[in-house]
Amino acid sequence: MIEYIQGEIAEITPTYAILDNNNIGYYINISLNTYGELSDKKQCKLYIHEAIREDAYVLYGFINKAERQLFLHLISVSGIG
Repeated sequence: MIEYIQGEIAEITPTYAILDNNNIGYYINISLNTYGELSDKKQCKLYIHEAIREDAYVLYGFINKAERQLFLHLISVSGIG
């Protein structure tokens, strides 16, 4: 399990960021809150939640552990996740 990814922001939009870590570009889905915190930075550290499904491997990134924990609570509710 990935705890966090730290690296240079190669690209950022309100819905995703691409982090360059050791010449590997990670496509990470982010929230608007995280986007607001990162929009003027060149380097960052994102706390990660990995969603491994039959048809997809998705990374979700959060600016801090509290935001990630809130996300985990939301997806644990039946009908939301």
